[in-house]
Amino acid sequence: MSPGENPGRPRPSRPAGRYVPARGIYTESARLQRLAWFRSTTRLELDSLQHTQLDAGKLTGNIEGFVGSVEIPVGVAGPLLIHGENVQGEVHAPMATTEGALVSSATRGALAVTMAGGVSTRVLSQTMTRAPVFAFSRLSAASRFASAIPQHLDALCTAVRQVSDHARLLSVQPLVVGRTVHLKFRYTTGDAAGQNMTTSCTWHACQWILDQPHLIGPEELESFIVEGNTSGDKKASSQAMAEGRGIRVSADCLLPGGIVERVLKTTPDELVRGYQHIAAGAVHSGVLGSNANTANMVAALFTATGQDIACVHESSLSQFVLERRPEGVYASITLPCLAIGTVGGGTHLPAQHELLESMGCTGRGSAARLAEIIAGFALALDLSTVSAAASGQFASAHERLGRNRPVRRFQLDELDAAFFESALGDSGMPGVKVTGVEAVSIPMGPSVLSELTSRTVKKDVGLFPMQLKVERDEVADKLDVMVKVKPTDREVIKMAGLAAALCGGPVATHYRAFDRRLGFVGCDVRELALYEQTDTRFTSLVPKQYRTHRDDRRETYVIVMECLRDMELMDTSDRGRGWSRRHLTIALRDLGQLHSVWYGKESALRRMPWIGHVPNTPDMVEMRDLWLALADHSAQEFPEIVSGRHHDRLLDCIGTIDRWWPRFEAMPRTLVHNDFNPRNLAIRADGRLCAYDWELATLHIPQHDLAELLCTALEPADIDAAVVQELSEVHRRSLETHTGAVIDKDRWESGYRLTLKDLAVNRFGLYFVAHTVRHYGFLEQWWRNLWALIDLAEATGGN
Repeated sequence: MSPGENPGRPRPSRPAGRYVPARGIYTESARLQRLAWFRSTTRLELDSLQHTQLDAGKLTGNIEGFVGSVEIPVGVAGPLLIHGENVQGEVHAPMATTEGALVSSATRGALAVTMAGGVSTRVLSQTMTRAPVFAFSRLSAASRFASAIPQHLDALCTAVRQVSDHARLLSVQPLVVGRTVHLKFRYTTGDAAGQNMTTSCTWHACQWILDQPHLIGPEELESFIVEGNTSGDKKASSQAMAEGRGIRVSADCLLPGGIVERVLKTTPDELVRGYQHIAAGAVHSGVLGSNANTANMVAALFTATGQDIACVHESSLSQFVLERRPEGVYASITLPCLAIGTVGGGTHLPAQHELLESMGCTGRGSAARLAEIIAGFALALDLSTVSAAASGQFASAHERLGRNRPVRRFQLDELDAAFFESALGDSGMPGVKVTGVEAVSIPMGPSVLSELTSRTVKKDVGLFPMQLKVERDEVADKLDVMVKVKPTDREVIKMAGLAAALCGGPVATHYRAFDRRLGFVGCDVRELALYEQTDTRFTSLVPKQYRTHRDDRRETYVIVMECLRDMELMDTSDRGRGWSRRHLTIALRDLGQLHSVWYGKESALRRMPWIGHVPNTPDMVEMRDLWLALADHSAQEFPEIVSGRHHDRLLDCIGTIDRWWPRFEAMPRTLVHNDFNPRNLAIRADGRLCAYDWELATLHIPQHDLAELLCTALEPADIDAAVVQELSEVHRRSLETHTGAVIDKDRWESGYRLTLKDLAVNRFGLYFVAHTVRHYGFLEQWWRNLWALIDLAEATGGN
């Protein structure tokens, strides 16, 4: 049974008929057709993929389903003076990377080595391995087979030569494991890395073996696999470290103490001592080999020159050694298993081929030359990295050059008199002096997002009430304000991901796949942007704003607003309900005013940089596995809330989502609050709504907020057709009044009924995930109200 599938019910199938272009057509026309399909599927422009320098017709064997290419920055490190068997002279290394400070560090190490007279390099061996496995019925048959195979090396070499002129079989070594025999075929492969070549050669050699009755008796062999995983292909293994796989290469140099001090900015003693600590740590943690940074150099050169990047695992194994000498420091590095080639794979691609040419790594014998260059630059990079760590430069270099600069986070002590004085001046209170700031304690319910995120990030986020001492025209007064410090959208997504991970199973798996489509992207800046709106239809129904403060470099998103006091129904979700018909009428009357601001302006709203991801039918259908996982989780973890009947009906909603969700996109939409419930609403003393916490606002039909308020604020006794009809009409008529549009009543009620399904599938599924890590007392009643409203809607209007 697949994750998320409900026992006893047919699994909803994905919609049929979606066009997926053929993957094996290598023409520019086919590429553009695939790209057009990809754009329609993702609903993104994907302009960066429109043009590519790659010739689709020359990519056979490199990629399938070709739609475009990505650019990776290439920097040039060096020069490095190399004295090798295959390299003589100064060489520059092209490094494809997005990690700041890496090229600079490699260049610094190369400078130190070159000033010291250069690096010596030697290729020690080259072998590529494949290891098929033969499973026999008994150990005795396996043992006989293993003993006989080495006697037929000549015949196996002949079989290999029929497949390739470049691969040469050196040996076949049997390994008996119970009733199975692993045969390790060892080859030399010339200037090719040889993984595909040796696979083909080994397959044909094994076919020869299978045709020999004197090697495999009748009924003895049960199965055969061309790679039994004892070769260590594309994996880091102690076997590869000891025996080598690919090219085994070494490099060494002697650095005088003066160069260590002038170029590497440390002393020989500090450098060696730093290395000893790093080496000891590697032993303690069970690392294969010991090095500081080999993977970075290997990955950067592999990417630049068209190597198989998946081989970085094994190719980065190395042993870096530093020794103190009277004249300075001796350094060496050995890379036992560089899986590289200068022909085949991606080496023929235009940029990659040119970068190989820039190092003289084309033509016969060039793979060995490339190996020596990689070894020399790996040594230079490790020298520079260990020096930086030993001298304290490592973090500062990344802060200056790297992409992961430390963030100087916003601190609460920055909420000082100057900060608030600026805020009051911005809000139309010029000349006000702030003479004091004091934190105060006010009972309140924090937003779900801020509350949960504050547990996972090491910074101050949430609501912070402050009392300001102010003076204006020499008159002293006090002003209460509320400061909201928001987490970043990345932190919110991470928080929700942690909650999903605690749920485990399909919820964790499918959440990761769709975490950027659940409304959290942009939640840090969206609320700030909305509070900067000037339309009085909006500003009259939200808290008074004094200032918004945004600093992306410091990940700072702050709102200073009025401190809401003397309100009716402030955060009544966990306490006595108290939302009377009068309160609901006020809220829905004013909700129509809020919705009128963007009603029918869908195109303009989509262009707003803060709107974030807008839900759509393809997304909702593609995310069906997530909705199923959430439904199953809520029923399994909270059976006292989610009945079997509710679960079955929810699965039916999910199974038909491709039929009912498109109807939303045919209706007029607007900016909805998208969290329109008693946690985020209050009624002012003058009888106006006050709606806050707008971070989840999105594009949807206005009935979405109507349905959410009814299922979260209605008293169960008031869930009857007359009451719901009356309240729905308050909202519809208000929207008509404020927009001047005629809104069809039947179509309005149809949209309302659909939003109840949408809330059940989407919003409440996520509520139950949050409920897993933090108990929400309101959730059970909200859920029961939702289904009571769905029952009522089906009884009175269908859908």
